[in-house]
Amino acid sequence: MVEDEKLPPFEQSLAAILLSAKEAVIAPMRTKLRDFDITEPQWRVLRVINDRGTTDATDLAEVALLHAPSVTRILRELEARALIVRTADPDDRRRSTIALSPAGAQIVTAVSAHVAAMMRVYSTRFGATRLDGLAAELRALCAAIDEE
Repeated sequence: MVEDEKLPPFEQSLAAILLSAKEAVIAPMRTKLRDFDITEPQWRVLRVINDRGTTDATDLAEVALLHAPSVTRILRELEARALIVRTADPDDRRRSTIALSPAGAQIVTAVSAHVAAMMRVYSTRFGATRLDGLAAELRALCAAIDEE
C-alpha cells in the first residue's frame, strides 16, 4: 500500500464518485436502450448525429467521447441495421459523411423522450439550479484538467 501520499479510500476518490454519478444517471436509460437493441456508445453516436446533423467519424469520436476505432465499429454496426446513412464526401473521397436514416431518427426520438423525462425527475429531486450548477462545475473541472 502506498503511504507517501495519503489517498482517500477508493470509494471516496473523485474518480469513483464521478463513475458512481455516471452510473446513477445512465442506469435508468438502459432499459429503453435495450428495447431498441442499442448500446450506450451506439446511443451516444446516434445522439451526436441527431444533434449535429450530417457529420464525419472524426467529429463523432471527439464529441461522443469515443476512440476512433470504436466509432468505426459502431458506424459499421449502425449502417448494417440501416440506422445511419454514409455518403462519400464529394470533395474528399477518403472521407464519408454520416447522417441518421429515418429508422435511426425514430429511435432517437423515442429514447430522447425517455431521457427528457428522466432529466425532469433528476431536476425535481436534485433541484434545477443545483443540477445546472453541477454541470457548470464539471465542465469547469474538465477545462482545468485539460489546461497544460
